[in-house]
Amino acid sequence: MSPEQEEQVCDALINLGALETEQGLHAEGVRAIQNVLQCSLDDARAALGELRVRKRIQETTTSFDHDDDADAPLRFRWIRPNTQE
Repeated sequence: MSPEQEEQVCDALINLGALETEQGLHAEGVRAIQNVLQCSLDDARAALGELRVRKRIQETTTSFDHDDDADAPLRFRWIRPNTQE
């Protein structure tokens, strides 16, 4: 993928926001990549894997309600590792 496409894919992943499950984050991420690149499911999965290996995108968790509330449910989201978006 071109650098421009990579940027579009990373933006699409970040724009998904926080989701309830890690599986949901990955499923929605693959769908977002398919929409941006107009590619197959397998190609979208491969693109996501490549971005993660190259550390262009990573998943993280965040509390849904309050950062200091230990009982707050966690949410999963994509970030750019070097900018912590």
